[in-house]
Amino acid sequence: MTFPLMQGYDHINLVASLDPVAAVRDREIGDAILAFPKLLPAGSPDFGYAVQTGAEWRIGCLGATDPSAARYGLAADLRRDAADGGRPPGVARAMLAAAGRLDPEEGDQLPKDEWEIGDRRYRIIRVEKYTLLGDRVMEPPRPTDTPGACGDGMLRGHLLEPAAPAGQWEAQLRLNLVGFMPVPGSVPRMVLAEAQHAVRTHPGVVLLPPTFIAVEVKENGWAPLTGGDDPEETRHRLARYFGDLLPRLREFQGDPPAPAELAEWDRAAEQIEAATGHAFTAAGREFRTVRISRMLRLGRDGPEAPRPSDQERYGLSGAVHDEEYDEEEETS
Repeated sequence: MTFPLMQGYDHINLVASLDPVAAVRDREIGDAILAFPKLLPAGSPDFGYAVQTGAEWRIGCLGATDPSAARYGLAADLRRDAADGGRPPGVARAMLAAAGRLDPEEGDQLPKDEWEIGDRRYRIIRVEKYTLLGDRVMEPPRPTDTPGACGDGMLRGHLLEPAAPAGQWEAQLRLNLVGFMPVPGSVPRMVLAEAQHAVRTHPGVVLLPPTFIAVEVKENGWAPLTGGDDPEETRHRLARYFGDLLPRLREFQGDPPAPAELAEWDRAAEQIEAATGHAFTAAGREFRTVRISRMLRLGRDGPEAPRPSDQERYGLSGAVHDEEYDEEEETS
C-alpha cells in the first residue's frame, strides 16, 4: 500500500486571530521567550511510536527511554489491538506476527522501526526535550500548564498537525527550534553530525505538550529528583520521594535511616505537599518545578525516526529498514 506524504510539514500557518484559549497560550509563549531567551537541551530524547492512517499521523504512545523500549511498547499495543475483535482476521494476524518479532518469546528483538500493516503505517519516533533558560534560571510552569491541559505525558492519539493555525509567538518558537542543536562539545561528533543532517531531512517542527521535573537548587547547580506530567503531580511525586522512596532505598541498600533522618524526610514531605507556587523550601532545602518542553521534527515522509546514534546510545544497534526485511507474510 502507498501512504501519502505529509502535507505542509515545512510550513507554518501564521494567522492574525486565534481562538481565545489559543491566544492566551500564544501570549504565554511570547512571555516565556522574552523572560527565558535561551534554548537548552533537557536530557536524552523520548521515544515512542506514531501511526499513519491515510494522510493523518497521530502519536500512538510516548514515554520510552530508548528505541528498543518503544518497540516493546508498540508490540504490546499491537497485541491489544489485534485482540479487540474489530480487525479483519488477516490484519489481526499480521499485527500479532509483527508483535512477535518486536517482542519475541525467545531470541532477540528485531530492531525494525517501521511497519505497514493493513491500512496503517507504524513508525518508532524520537521526541527532543528542551527548556528555556533565562538568567541562570530554567523556565517554570506556565499558568495554563494545568492537569487537564497537559494530559498524561504519553500523548495517545495526539494529532500531528503542522498546518494548524499558529500565533506569532508559536511561529517564532518553531522557527527558533528548526536549527536546535546539541551544545557543541557536549556530544560526540557523530551525534552532532546527525543533528545537522536532521535539520535538512526533517526541517518541520511541531510543539508537543510539556512534562515537568522537580529539582533541588544547590550551590553547584540544580539536581533533578523526580518528574511528572503536570506541576501538581510533580510536586506530589517529590513529596513521595522523601516520604516513601528514600526510606525504601536506604533499606534496600542495607543502611536503614536513623529516626532523625526519617523525621526530617517526613517533615520535608509535609512541607512540599503544603507548598504553593513553583519555588519552595522544605527541611531547609530549596526546590523548583521546571517546565520541560518537547518538540517533534517532521519531514516529507512524516515524523522523524530514531537516528543511528540513538540505536547505539539508547537501544539496540542496527535498526532494520524496510528493504532489509520481507514482511509480505505478515501484511498479506
